[in-house]
Amino acid sequence: MIKIIKHLLPLFVVQFFTWLALFALWIYATPVITRYIFNSTDAQSPAFENGITWVGICFALYATLAAFLAFLIPKCLVYISKERLHAIALLIGGVGMFLIFMIKNQYLLLVSFGFIGIAWSSISNIPYSIISDSAPENKMTAYFTVFNFSVVIPQVTAAFLLGYINTRFFAGESIHIIVMGACSMLLAGMIMLFIKGRNWQSE
Repeated sequence: MIKIIKHLLPLFVVQFFTWLALFALWIYATPVITRYIFNSTDAQSPAFENGITWVGICFALYATLAAFLAFLIPKCLVYISKERLHAIALLIGGVGMFLIFMIKNQYLLLVSFGFIGIAWSSISNIPYSIISDSAPENKMTAYFTVFNFSVVIPQVTAAFLLGYINTRFFAGESIHIIVMGACSMLLAGMIMLFIKGRNWQSE
């Protein structure tokens, strides 16, 4: 078990910051977009309802784009390593999240969520592919079992800390949680740049 944790630790760190960013997005996208793009906090107002609808459109866009891009990942891997491709995708996703802070037009949000879709395509595929390539066949189940905690831990962290941080440090200005999420994903991408394929070879 200790050897497994040792092998997974670099990717585990990347996953922590990646999924912390995703949970920040999933929890706060609706209040941020309705408040800062559609200028409404009244759940009964037409503007608020339009904002919720637009959030659904944005999420559908990035999910659909991610599914389509998944078919292109094998072609990209002919020219670049999985680790480097994942790093680039995370950096693009971090930029996409940061653009939510900058954008004031609902249609430009599609650009932001398009970038996030690129990251999501990689997040949904490449880390698991890296483990499949490197883990010993007789320990594959153990590796994936431990690796599942790389999603659970940031989820628990987000549930307990993001609300507190938003209230205590950001005075309820939830847009700053999105910025924090963007920084988290950018950090994940930068860490991933330093992870080499040989780090995943089992002893």
